[in-house]
Amino acid sequence: MTQIPDYLDFFALKDHPFRLTPDTSYFFPSYKHQGTLEVLRYALARGEGFLILTGEPGTGKTLILRLLVESLPKDKETAFILSPTLNPKELLEAILEDLDIETSASETKEQLLRKFKDHLLDLAKKGKTLVLIVDEAQNLPIESLEELRLLSNLETEKKKLIQILLVGQPGLKDKLKSPELSQLLQRISVWEKLEPLSPSEVVEYINFRWHKAGGIGLNLDKRAYKLLYRESQGIPRLINKIMDRAVLVAAAENKKKIDENLLKDALNTLDPYDKKNGKIVFFKVGILFLSIIIICITCLIIWRWWLK
Repeated sequence: MTQIPDYLDFFALKDHPFRLTPDTSYFFPSYKHQGTLEVLRYALARGEGFLILTGEPGTGKTLILRLLVESLPKDKETAFILSPTLNPKELLEAILEDLDIETSASETKEQLLRKFKDHLLDLAKKGKTLVLIVDEAQNLPIESLEELRLLSNLETEKKKLIQILLVGQPGLKDKLKSPELSQLLQRISVWEKLEPLSPSEVVEYINFRWHKAGGIGLNLDKRAYKLLYRESQGIPRLINKIMDRAVLVAAAENKKKIDENLLKDALNTLDPYDKKNGKIVFFKVGILFLSIIIICITCLIIWRWWLK
């Protein structure tokens, strides 16, 4: 049985540079990521009520959130909702649970809302504000998004009692443009979108993480970089996934240099389907689907002719 090599020893690394779990110590301050973080910090400091952060899966939204929460001042209390397929009552229950406020199944929505308001007022007396962060917010039902708008109305004469940050995939933007949410849309003061890394940033990103893990001079040639960008489209999570496998393959083959061919080998171990075969299968499925449509149309014409 072939033993899987430890590429940490092979490359003299002190840590895995391309792990998939978000780690704030490995935050790469690209132009857009650093800018987004600063905008969100500033908006919360100013007391803005409704903020939106969107981005494709794997672009770094979770990492931005962790850095944001770590940097919040002491006058901000946070609550997280991570599984938002909840109706308005369930949403309130989830918020109260995250705030360690006891509830019972028999309580009505109005009773839950009263508990929530009381908590916000207690925070206000201490000079604090609640920052509610809802992740994967594109999954929230329309009525629950409207409930959040109503919660954002809670304020004193001097300041808001709650600030809401909705985080989600690009589909969140389309949902918020629904006619039923026109009032909520008007309240959004900050709307940030995380973009994938540019080709030059991909090079910087890889070198940054490599050096952070204790590596010295990662030998990745230009063709390999181009292939990596083409396959990852600049999405950090995909870059990490591909590069982690590439350095593992390099160690297994006793190679310090990662060239285009080695990267292709690594990609083949990640994708169980050959790309060429995949295209053929897709073409065949397309032909089959088109044939079914033609048969259906032909049957419809014959049926109408028969009726006449």
